[in-house]
Amino acid sequence: MRSRVSQAGTPRISMATLIMVMISFLACFYVAGRLWQDAEIRSLLVGSIETNNGQGPGALSIDDTLKMFDCKGQQKRLAELEMELAAARTQGYVSKLKHPTTDNTTTTVRLHAVIGINTGFGQRSRRDSIRSTWMYTGAALKKLEVDKGMVIRFVVGRSPNKGDSLDRLIDAENSETKDFLILNNHVEEPEEFPRKAKFFFSVAVETWDADFYMKVDDDVFVKIDKLGEMLATHWDKPRVYVGCMKSGEVVTDSKQRWYEPEYWKFGDEKSYFRHAGGQMYGISKALAQYISINSAYLHVYQHEDVSVGSWMIGLDVEHVDERRLCCASPSNGAICATPNSRR
Repeated sequence: MRSRVSQAGTPRISMATLIMVMISFLACFYVAGRLWQDAEIRSLLVGSIETNNGQGPGALSIDDTLKMFDCKGQQKRLAELEMELAAARTQGYVSKLKHPTTDNTTTTVRLHAVIGINTGFGQRSRRDSIRSTWMYTGAALKKLEVDKGMVIRFVVGRSPNKGDSLDRLIDAENSETKDFLILNNHVEEPEEFPRKAKFFFSVAVETWDADFYMKVDDDVFVKIDKLGEMLATHWDKPRVYVGCMKSGEVVTDSKQRWYEPEYWKFGDEKSYFRHAGGQMYGISKALAQYISINSAYLHVYQHEDVSVGSWMIGLDVEHVDERRLCCASPSNGAICATPNSRR
């Protein structure tokens, strides 16, 4: 009977109560640890102030101490950016910056501009006309690259039947003149022409490190010196799209020239947004890199100049309406002209 009373009188501790006691115990340790850490930081700051008061200008002030903490944050961000850059390199988004020259050597010198002259099969006479006027050839072409930082190349794709006589003629001409940029992944056909700009800018920015990348038609004559002077006024701007800006009515009749099959996308008024005319225009390096990285996702319309303009319209880009690049109707101080406009 006594043993039963003794057992009945002994208090029992439930499992829930035991868990609560353990959690409270751990919480006390956590709070105490944080208070100790805050006290240590305050002690360091106070010590810095006392040291500064006692040792003169050579010691750390409060501002210097705060800058020291901020510097650590900046170092962390820098490390993150370095990791992102390394990841970009693995994806092929960073150029090797090894630039082929006319004598098959390479250079890492930053160039002023890369000028791509859009040409095609059967246009040898046009190319020879350009070579004999404003482009230069041989040693003079290399001298232009070295002295003025201007790289000029005829840009052409490959035949639908790769390796045929059309390709062989281009290869033979290039062996002689060494002034082509051949787009091996582009098919040189009329219906593929709007896509050619994507290939040109992508290949050019991965081949040469330049401030600007210009596209020119092979019936346009260019004043290189004036072009260099004009581009130099924009070199400090991060994203520039320069050309003879225009807009106009979208052609909806399939029987007319310049017909646009996707005319319905341009609204009820059927008017193009502002874009640079296709005879000659240029973009800065950052925009060429953007095209290279996003090439697979950039939509093309029926016309090349409209397509490029559509890529620029949604970006934070400075549109430069340079009337000296209106090649068909050159004004005073014109940078370019077509054969008809030069008469």
